Amino acid sequence: MKDFFENPALLFGVPLLALGLMGLGVAALSLLAPERPMATAGGLMLPAGSTKGAHAGHPGPAEYVMVGGVLAVLTAIEVVLYYVNFPRTLFILILLVLSALKFITVVMYFMHLKFDSKLFSTAFVTGFVLAVAAFTVVIATLGSTLV
Repeated sequence: MKDFFENPALLFGVPLLALGLMGLGVAALSLLAPERPMATAGGLMLPAGSTKGAHAGHPGPAEYVMVGGVLAVLTAIEVVLYYVNFPRTLFILILLVLSALKFITVVMYFMHLKFDSKLFSTAFVTGFVLAVAAFTVVIATLGSTLV
């Protein structure tokens, strides 16, 4: 693990690649989500045809069970990969991508960002990117002393 933190190509390349893949994942999910017409009611933007306080367009219990199944499968893949002999760089990259997919899925469905205003998604993704950038700078600066 020490070699990973002492190699600048891996230290900067892997997190930047992971961020790019997460951005592609968020973009793909937003493209897959159908745009719903919006109507104003009492100053609030609501999906057309919905009433104030209703959860129109949100998934039901069956969809949440399906999302939970997808998360379980991704976790099982991560566990299986631990026992497969991959090159270290590829192993870390695959785990980062799978973790990013799980993160995006949880945020989009269980935090309801897929169904809320794009402003919330933008604010959340921006904060996450800044946190990852700060983490990368700390690891780049102190990486060899942390391991």
